[in-house]
Amino acid sequence: YSRHDYAHLVRGETKLFLKTFYIQNAALQDRETYSFWEHCYGESEHKTHEEAWFLMQIRWMLYLEQGDTLALLRGIPRDWLAPGRHIEVNQAKSRLGALSFRAANENGGLNCTFKVGAEVAGVRIRLPHPNGKKAVRCSGGQYDPDSETVLCVGNSGKVTLEFE
Repeated sequence: YSRHDYAHLVRGETKLFLKTFYIQNAALQDRETYSFWEHCYGESEHKTHEEAWFLMQIRWMLYLEQGDTLALLRGIPRDWLAPGRHIEVNQAKSRLGALSFRAANENGGLNCTFKVGAEVAGVRIRLPHPNGKKAVRCSGGQYDPDSETVLCVGNSGKVTLEFE
């Protein structure tokens, strides 16, 4: 039970996290019932532990606690923010309180509105452009182009990234 998928995500290695996620789930998923096997060789089907880990990995893609900071969208594939698409989470529970956010690709830019628990010292929001472009302007926080992440202080706000 090596959780190297989690280690990849915490280190900001999104591509490696996603590679592990897709390979692991493709190998363990039962094609008839869409539940999970315990092993890759067809032993012990319908395992709730593997199903729970699948759901936990999806949660990590969307939000992940790191100390008193919350990381949003750290593990999502770029395509999830293709033009016209959005991701919305309402009243999810975390160790840092309830959180809601909406990220969208609209009007040629990426934006995210969020409201998180009062215990949060900061929010890091990863907004990857579908084509790998780096933002030329950012409002609502401090942008790090290498990690495609915006650091926001406080527990609510709106972030907008503009591209050319």
